[in-house]
Amino acid sequence: MAPDETMTNVDETILFIDYSRCIGCESCESACRFIHGQARINMTRTVGGIMAPVYCRHCEAAACIKACPRGALQKGADGAVLLNPVLCAGCETKSCILACPFGGIFCTGLEDAVAKCDLCQRRRSVGMAPACVEMCPCGAMHLVTRREALALATPEYEAAHRKVMEHVRPVLAPLKRRDQE
Repeated sequence: MAPDETMTNVDETILFIDYSRCIGCESCESACRFIHGQARINMTRTVGGIMAPVYCRHCEAAACIKACPRGALQKGADGAVLLNPVLCAGCETKSCILACPFGGIFCTGLEDAVAKCDLCQRRRSVGMAPACVEMCPCGAMHLVTRREALALATPEYEAAHRKVMEHVRPVLAPLKRRDQE
């Protein structure tokens, strides 16, 4: 998530990845796959060749929650957006996937129709950090509050984040009409 000074729930917990420090090593994805059996954070290669993790931003006003017709996505007490697989019907429309502007909900093709980061809820319940945060060799990943994320956002972070978001959420120019060519 790009820190936004208009946030109201500044004490909610989020995962903050400083793309300017990320080396694209895929340790976060591997650690996640090891812990959960299915990666809930996925690496992507941008058009410019940058390897970057795509993950749930645990949005303050999560569009995926609003889009889920079954109520399978809810906010946890600390602000994490959590998926209840029992309630997830694996809708043919995959409206939660389409609603997420960050590509943070993944179609699995497995028993659980979709997967997303839960900030390693089980690990955190016993005092451990998310596996991706602990395994990141370059210190690019942080489990922080929204307020703390604001303090971590440097100009280098902003520039790198913008490049990754251009890949994840490309702004496509509309096609020109024939009479305008």
